[in-house]
Amino acid sequence: MSIRAVIFDLDGTIIDSEYYFVKRTLKFAEVHHFNMSHEDAISLVGLSYHDYLKNLSKVLNHDFMEIKKLFDKYKEIHPVPYGELINTDAYDLIKYLKNSSYRLALATSTYRNMLDVKLSSIGLIDFFEVEISGDMFEKAKPDPQIYIECVKRLALKPEECIAIEDSEVGIKSAHDAGLYVIARKNEHFDTNQSLADIIVDDLRKTIELFKEGEQN
Repeated sequence: MSIRAVIFDLDGTIIDSEYYFVKRTLKFAEVHHFNMSHEDAISLVGLSYHDYLKNLSKVLNHDFMEIKKLFDKYKEIHPVPYGELINTDAYDLIKYLKNSSYRLALATSTYRNMLDVKLSSIGLIDFFEVEISGDMFEKAKPDPQIYIECVKRLALKPEECIAIEDSEVGIKSAHDAGLYVIARKNEHFDTNQSLADIIVDDLRKTIELFKEGEQN
């Protein structure tokens, strides 16, 4: 069965934001005089914002609502420069797929209120036919529901879709939903990507795979 749609993760895959988030988390802890290791910060990568704050409060051994209040204020003062963090290989692949008439979708842990901000910052606001955000579900990645819903909204079968991910939780989510998974190798972290079908260090390398599929 031919591939008709490609579903992208956002943070870490299209935007090189996760390494930035790790550094910001460590800086937040330092500013507020919390003890936190680099490994603790890495453990929060790929989570929805709610789960990030929940696990951050556990790591810091502090009240959830107080951590949320402090971090909401901190990120307001220190906005993320998303436009400077785009992965050019992901951008080039998206442009190729769009020009080749593949249907494009987004399955991201990012909450809806931040999604348009990020997509506008990187010039991809009108590229995705379906956009599924993390706040639409009670359970975030690695639960497969976000990909199941995305495929459903595309009115396709899982085997007609490819997922492109980077984090362990995202890869598991797509894998458990029955999708073929391409993982973008994470240059910053030793991420477990063993459930992916293919791992590449540059997403432009997959263009030839898509071309081969178009000829079959």
